[in-house]
Amino acid sequence: MGPPLGGYQQVVRRLSPDDTLVMFTDGLAERRGEDIDESLARPAALRLPPGAGVDDLLDEVLVELDARHAEDDVAVPAARIRPRHQPA
Repeated sequence: MGPPLGGYQQVVRRLSPDDTLVMFTDGLAERRGEDIDESLARPAALRLPPGAGVDDLLDEVLVELDARHAEDDVAVPAARIRPRHQPA
């Protein structure tokens, strides 16, 4: 994870059907008066349950990061790779 507004390092990683990519807007992490590094450490420290469905993962993220008390808009999209069925 890089600092906001630049300084990002591009990383390429293959996702398998067992992986879920979870993203979030700054409204979920940032808190007024808190250092940005501290804010970004919270989502980075999450350990989500392996094998959980996307809905369950999103619920866990929203609860663990206290989205109900966010001071800004919150969006948490998630994506999972679907296995491609090979024709018989």
